[in-house]
Amino acid sequence: MECDETIRLNILVRGTVQRVGYRHLIQGIARKHHITGQITNLEGYDVQIIAEGRYNDLSRFKTDIKIQEHPVYVESIEVLEGAYTGEYSYFNVVRGTPEEELAERLDSAIAIFSRMEKKQDYSIGLQKETLGLQNETIVLQKETLGLQKDTIGLQKETVGFQKETLGLQRETLGLQKETLGEVKGIRQDLNKTLTQEIAEVRIELREMRSALIQAGIMKSVHS
Repeated sequence: MECDETIRLNILVRGTVQRVGYRHLIQGIARKHHITGQITNLEGYDVQIIAEGRYNDLSRFKTDIKIQEHPVYVESIEVLEGAYTGEYSYFNVVRGTPEEELAERLDSAIAIFSRMEKKQDYSIGLQKETLGLQNETIVLQKETLGLQKDTIGLQKETVGFQKETLGLQRETLGLQKETLGEVKGIRQDLNKTLTQEIAEVRIELREMRSALIQAGIMKSVHS
């Protein structure tokens, strides 16, 4: 079927659709989709819709009339296609007797207030959730500040440790210099002592050699 082809739909809507403002909602949906026709309350609980328009517009109209939002609840729709007649210039709500319409309007008002109350409850719930999230955010901010303070404290301690480490390094260098100086002094003392001892040994050897020669035990060696 062509998208721009005009057709007529006879729709039977079942569910909670009377005395809940359903006809008024359908009139607004029809106007939105450029649909002409009418809606009528049937005896009992159902509603009949005659809708004429382009095929694409009627497809969207059929989807939008399946309302399931308290207090309206569409259980099912039955659709019968027919030939376009063009007898409607707008979408009309077929009214009943003044008494019936008054009762319908009162019921519709009650339904609207009920829907508003439900939305208010939902809004209050969202506000409570928002407050809860704000409280959690404040707690997280406090924890973050605490962590920042701890981090600053650790940084200060780290700087202190670094200073102590530098001090220890300087002390170590000083000890190394002192140790090197002491080692040099010991080496010098050892060299002097060894030199003296060697000289004394040489003198003693000369004296022993002279004594042995005088005793005739050892002959003098002439070069």
